[in-house]
Amino acid sequence: MSIRIIIIQNRPTQFDVPLYAKVNRNSVFDLIVYYTRVACSDSSAIDPETAIAPQWDHLHGLVYQARFEQSAFLMWRQIIALEPDHVVICGWYPRSHALLTLLLRLSGVHIGVRSDNTLEHTHLSGISGGLKRVVMLAWLGLFHAWHPVGTLARAYLEKLSIVQRPVFYFPYAVDIDWFAEQAASYQMQRSSLRKKLGLAEDDYVVLGVMKWAERENPLTLVDAFIKASSVARNMKLLLVGDGPLRPVVEKRLATDPKRLVAPGYAKYSELPLYYAISDLFVHPAQSEPYGVSVQEALACGLPVIVSDKVGAAADFLEPGRNGDIFPVGDVDGLAKLLIAYSYRQHDPAIREAALRKANEWSYQRTIEEWRQCLEAKL
Repeated sequence: MSIRIIIIQNRPTQFDVPLYAKVNRNSVFDLIVYYTRVACSDSSAIDPETAIAPQWDHLHGLVYQARFEQSAFLMWRQIIALEPDHVVICGWYPRSHALLTLLLRLSGVHIGVRSDNTLEHTHLSGISGGLKRVVMLAWLGLFHAWHPVGTLARAYLEKLSIVQRPVFYFPYAVDIDWFAEQAASYQMQRSSLRKKLGLAEDDYVVLGVMKWAERENPLTLVDAFIKASSVARNMKLLLVGDGPLRPVVEKRLATDPKRLVAPGYAKYSELPLYYAISDLFVHPAQSEPYGVSVQEALACGLPVIVSDKVGAAADFLEPGRNGDIFPVGDVDGLAKLLIAYSYRQHDPAIREAALRKANEWSYQRTIEEWRQCLEAKL
């Protein structure tokens, strides 16, 4: 009899769906995914930070077992009938996840929790923080296993719970094979693709893929670029995305508009193109518990510079080898890094380090973590 895993998740994501399709395609496990926000079943929800619906066109045609259900009681009854070997609850939102957790635990079902919370991004002081600690102590003890998305999320779970549980990572991994293959294809057309965007072959292209909103902080990148490009005159800024800060960004760069290339909001299938024609990726976010774009860029061979508020840095970056970290909002610090990396434009060691680190958190690793979880249960 095949091993059955059920995942409870609020909505589809651009990085998880290809994993689920891979598991289904290769018959690794009998995998069933329940989505609990039915309104998001077509991935067309409007992003509140940009007022734009995500364009996850790369998901078309991917096949796996998915069900859409909001009722915790109906899910519980169906799951009991399915007799799964393990159920993963992805977070505690919506509230039906909490009720379903209680019902499954009382029914003797083996359950785990996937969590992306980090100590850095969680308020734990004062009365509200104290209440949160009490609730988390009780909540985390309900599970037989923990599935943090990375090492910072693991530290959060271990800090807040008195009772420790076995840890099996369930990262926000992207399809690194797809990104690498797509980027390699576009790199063969690098000169012509750059020319179409008004970029020269010898330009040093700094890439940002972000929401042009306060949380993702494009203005720190813009201001650092203005400083750095006064020294490195061949530096250009390729800023992919859109959002409420677009007028401010364009105004900051109005004195030299040719240094900015802003193609607008991109479909997900277009991202490898932008990574392939760039030399450096920057994610300057003010608050980002994870940040999947870090692995996307590394999978395409790019060095990555992030603020110290981007959680993925803990698992993906080796400062000085495949990228660097700067204090959030430090324009001068980021500008110095932009200049420093422009001098390493053709360093093959950076590309090798980027690809190696990206591959450490692959779909295959996730599958192996699931296997270890099931073996530990037995």
